[in-house]
Amino acid sequence: MRNGLLWVLGAWVFSLGQLGAQAPPIIPSEGEPPLLATDPVIAPLSWTADNGRPNRVWARADYLLWWVKDAPLPVPIVTTGDPNVGFDPKLVNTVNTAGAIGQPGTQVLLGDSGIRFPASSGLRVAIGGWVDEGQHFGIEGSGFLLQRSSNTFSAASNSAGNPPLYFPIFSGIAGAERAIPIADPLRGFSGNVDVTSTLQLWGAELNAMFPFYRQLGLELTLLAGFRYAELRESLSIHNTTTDLMFGNVTILNDSFDTRNQFYGGQIGGRLAFQLERFSLDVTGKVALGLTHQLVDIEGNITQAGPNPLVPPGLGTFPGGLFAQTSNIGQRPTDQFTVPFTALSSLELKLAYAITPHIRAFVGYEILYWTGVVRPGDQIDHNVNLSQNAVLDPKGVGTLVGPAQPAPLFNRSDFWAQGFNLGVEFRY
Repeated sequence: MRNGLLWVLGAWVFSLGQLGAQAPPIIPSEGEPPLLATDPVIAPLSWTADNGRPNRVWARADYLLWWVKDAPLPVPIVTTGDPNVGFDPKLVNTVNTAGAIGQPGTQVLLGDSGIRFPASSGLRVAIGGWVDEGQHFGIEGSGFLLQRSSNTFSAASNSAGNPPLYFPIFSGIAGAERAIPIADPLRGFSGNVDVTSTLQLWGAELNAMFPFYRQLGLELTLLAGFRYAELRESLSIHNTTTDLMFGNVTILNDSFDTRNQFYGGQIGGRLAFQLERFSLDVTGKVALGLTHQLVDIEGNITQAGPNPLVPPGLGTFPGGLFAQTSNIGQRPTDQFTVPFTALSSLELKLAYAITPHIRAFVGYEILYWTGVVRPGDQIDHNVNLSQNAVLDPKGVGTLVGPAQPAPLFNRSDFWAQGFNLGVEFRY
């Protein structure tokens, strides 16, 4: 009779496995001791037995140390060069060829590459549990936040204008490469420039869990749910230039802010191996959905001093340099991320069970997100200064010619990766 019941039970478990259902927790065979809380050999952690009762809920907290992909900056922003290039002592133009791309002595100090952020610390918390006692269906929610990262480039001349510094542009007026002096000893300018980039990343997800395969020391769980992620970045340019002859001061500000918000459905799986107190989890997830994107560009220029020679006189006016009236403003868009170009992640985690209820772990994770907008990609190297009240060589400030810089919506890939260290409690 007993053997018949065992045969029926085995057939029932096999049929559930064929249908993709989950077998109930393993019951030790005859002659084997039960898995108790004091037993050093622990069953797979998702269904550890404790005095005959499986652990059904858990909570964990991770410390994150992550690195992110460099912020793209494909255009030159700041150069140094030979101030003798194009210098005419009888006619000192605001736009000149010294420091321009392609001119003798020009060297790019910032741009034509990426901006590197330092490692960011962060925190992730997760709470989950099995809905039924047989652990056929579970729910887990988690969220993470990285601290705000920043990088600042600074360059300055001395009071005489050395070393020379320039903003290189492709002039819409001249139809050629030109440069605007930040500091130039021959043209009588001293100045400085600061370019600051910031980044912050956070996200949350909620997943249903469906155990697909189990045996002692091995478990495969399928995941399906919803994922949200948000990436915010900014790039600001601040410049102060002093006219050494007249004492006038020009202050220029550009800012490029971007925001990416991902909403999507997610599928994935978690494969867990266990040997005595050690376990290794491998989790992979792919989310497809809608990315709401926003590009916000602002810029202004201030003229101060005893007697500015350039109209329109003292005050603050719209348009900096790379941010002009032709591209200033907020521009939102929604982009549907197609398969294999969405938000995906892979995590490896090695854990040690301190007790049947507590385990400590260390892991590595990489997150990959395609088609995001980033600040440096929105900077147009082509600039028509006729629309700028202060920088217009004719002193008019009315757009004549092409509307440049133009609003861009360039996209690129983004990744974040790093280590996590944490503790998990199960009950």
